[in-house]
Amino acid sequence: MCRGSAHRPHSCLPCTEMRAISVDVASRTCLSWAMTSSDGFSPTTYGESFADVYDHWYPDISDTAATVEFVNDMGPSQNVLEMGVGTGRLATPLQRVGHDVVGIDASLSMLHRATGRMVAAHMSQVPLRGGTFDTVLIATNTLFNLATESEQLACFAEARRVLRLGGRLVVEAFVPPEPDPQRDQLVTTRSIDVNRVVLVATIRNEEDQTITGQHIEITESGTRLRPWRIRFATTDQLDTMAAAHGFRLGDRHGDWDHSPFTSTSARHVSVWVAV
Repeated sequence: MCRGSAHRPHSCLPCTEMRAISVDVASRTCLSWAMTSSDGFSPTTYGESFADVYDHWYPDISDTAATVEFVNDMGPSQNVLEMGVGTGRLATPLQRVGHDVVGIDASLSMLHRATGRMVAAHMSQVPLRGGTFDTVLIATNTLFNLATESEQLACFAEARRVLRLGGRLVVEAFVPPEPDPQRDQLVTTRSIDVNRVVLVATIRNEEDQTITGQHIEITESGTRLRPWRIRFATTDQLDTMAAAHGFRLGDRHGDWDHSPFTSTSARHVSVWVAV
């Protein structure tokens, strides 16, 4: 079960408690995944690695105000499901402007830092009833945290299942750069201050479209490893996955400000419509 910390309230709800709110929970087990890879990576890896530093390290990872405005432009007072809600960086301001938001995340450590209606669940196993939401939001490369194609396909299927007809799936992700063998294995410096240094080691595998990394935090008291793995996909590949599960592409932008998506765009905000 998901329990709050002793010093602050929050509402990371188990399946049974979610039945009492406006979005009913299907008869599924919230924490039923068994998707740990042979080398130890799982759907919880990223969140458990970064929960204690996420808000401090990534306060400006994307434009929160622009994201909220983008969702608002699609309609007021929506039922919104944010997949990979994390610490609630987007869910909280969306709630403040009148949307009815439910968040899911595989990481209990992330959810313990969030407020609002949160469910511990995997993005490819959503324990919520079908046809419930107007919008499903997956921001900031979160879809790529599903590190296999089958998991990503399952996520599209679940998004379509919980959306009403005509609802929208909104995904923000980076555009994979062209392959460069010289950048397949890298060690870079993320930050240095008087008390710590943070290095980032990565290995990119073009065949399975993965990047496996470690943020290595070194301090006087020791070393902390923060592992992660993503599976990147091109916009064409995402469109194919979406179409296979009942979506058509509605819009694609270069950012949350509705800027045009071009051949030189570094990232995209894609909107698929449930058909």
